[in-house]
Amino acid sequence: MTTNIPTVDAYTHCGLSKYTPIEDVRRTMEAAGVERAVLAQHMGEFDNTYIGSVCAADPQRLAGVCLVDHTSDQSVRKLRACRDAGFKGVRYPSDVLRDAPHLFDEAADLGLILVLFFPDGIAGCVDDLRAFLKRCSGARAVITHLATPDLAVDPNLDGCRRQLELAEFESVHVQVSGMKMFSDYPHEPLHGLVAEVAESFGTSRLLWGSNYPVVGDVEDYRRDLQLLLNGGLPVPREAIPAIAGGNAVRLWFQDA
Repeated sequence: MTTNIPTVDAYTHCGLSKYTPIEDVRRTMEAAGVERAVLAQHMGEFDNTYIGSVCAADPQRLAGVCLVDHTSDQSVRKLRACRDAGFKGVRYPSDVLRDAPHLFDEAADLGLILVLFFPDGIAGCVDDLRAFLKRCSGARAVITHLATPDLAVDPNLDGCRRQLELAEFESVHVQVSGMKMFSDYPHEPLHGLVAEVAESFGTSRLLWGSNYPVVGDVEDYRRDLQLLLNGGLPVPREAIPAIAGGNAVRLWFQDA
């Protein structure tokens, strides 16, 4: 068993209109031995005030990821306001890349980390992402939930593996998070994908995240973290501390 590893939940939800308030998130983190967290705004909520306030009150332990309405003519102003309020990142579902690609450039110019969500898979987005990353060299991005593998539609995960084409861009990270959405514990159908991502991107660009409370209760949270810490995922044992927390500290908290 791997012990005494400083851990960071690089992707959890927090809110009042959906999911759970910060007090519950903190209790869950404490029960699992997690020291810091990145709070990602949930889909459909464009009022980022609550997450902004809890992160501003504890910037050493909490970092915020905002969401903006990309269909609004105020989206750029809102994005800038979130950056000025202290948000470290912005969450973009794949339709932003299709319908408002200028927001990718704007986020990169503002120094925000792009937290990318692909509800319908990443395959159809790779070419546009490559064009963006070539245009905005150094833009920091995180592919969440292993690019949302769908074993029912793509049992061999061929489409999901297209994320490996982005490994050449050194500022792109991949998040091992939310695996319960795609397979039951211990998520063996995803182990091959985890191994390929680790090999292609390198373990310094892998992050662990819970996707709490989408994936279940505190026991589900703790069990998925222990799967990583105890060597249950196909990553080098010596890389576990970095994946469990060190990489996220460097990406999200280096100036905290």
